This record gives sequence, C-alpha cells and structure tokens, in this order.
Amino acid sequence: MKNRYPVFIALLFCATAAAQPERFYYPDAFYFVKEIKTEGLQERPFHLEISVKENPADSFSRPRIYAVQVRKGKEDIIGKTLIYATVIDGDWKTYSIDGIVDKEATRIWFYIAVNGNGSFNFDNLKCSIADINGTLVERDISNYSFENKNLFAGYFISARPSKDLIIQQSAEASEGKRSLQVITSRQKPGNNRIAKN
Repeated sequence: MKNRYPVFIALLFCATAAAQPERFYYPDAFYFVKEIKTEGLQERPFHLEISVKENPADSFSRPRIYAVQVRKGKEDIIGKTLIYATVIDGDWKTYSIDGIVDKEATRIWFYIAVNGNGSFNFDNLKCSIADINGTLVERDISNYSFENKNLFAGYFISARPSKDLIIQQSAEASEGKRSLQVITSRQKPGNNRIAKN
C-alpha cells in the first residue's frame, strides 16, 4: 500500500496539469520605444510611467509595457522589468515601472506595445532617475505627450504592415491637448500553454 501512494499522487498531478486550459495570447500588433540615456546614472533608482486609456475588444487584448536595460552594444540587453502598479484616474490608468539602473546599462528602452484588438490611447510618458542624494528627479523627455506634428518624433516604432491598424493623434488626453491612439482589429490570437505576461 505504501508503494501505491506516490503513484497515486503522480497520477493526480498529471491529471490536474492536463485539465488546465490553454492560454491564448496575441503577438504585438504595434509597438513604440523611447530610449532613455543612463550613462553616469548607474545603480540609481528609476521610475517610468505612462497614462493609458484602454478599450479592449476582448479579455486577452491589452497594452504591454516593459523597461529593457541595455549595455553599449546595439542590442546588448541586460534584462527587462515588467510593470503593473496601476493608478486609475477616471478613464485613464497610469502604468509604472520602478527599478535600479544596472551598473552596466547605458540606456533604458521604455517599450510600449498593443496586443490584440481594440482602441488604446497613450499619453504623458514620464521618467525619473535618482540624483546623487537618492531623490528622484524627473528628466526631460521629448514629445512625451505626443503633441508634436511628427507623432513619433524621438521614438523607435515597429513596422505598420496591417490595414487593420490605425495610428493617429487623438483629442482625448490625460494631459495636454492630444494623445497617441492605436486602433487594431482582426488580430488573431495564438495559443501557448506557457504564454507569459
């Protein structure tokens, strides 16, 4: 009887794992990246945030936001920091990321993507890095509120091959007069049992 107990537990574990539903995810429909220089600011706390108004078409569609620290090489990535401290102010959410600038980082890529279908507005991107005394100091970021005539001045953006993707300025804003609006439709999800947020 004692020898059957471990076999029973193993069978129970396998049955539970097999019964878990598959997770669905969307690939990035569109992304944009703001590069923030960090030379001379290594090993200091940083805070990044962006305001987002979300109207997803389904429960899988959402924005994805990362901070990716990079060394001197073109794509010499140290690692990424995922968010999700969320503060809701009316229809707008503020997504923030807190971390420490790596001792080898020369820049941080603030990566914002739209996964799936719906309408998403982005506004009021902010970056603060601690001074020598440890006090967070807000840094100047060009086109932080998407007010420029050239909507993506100062950003890296993904290719926009899809006719089901609309990218435009919007009069809805959390601050200022405009925001960036990304509208996606007809995106098709894949499935992945180990899809990660």
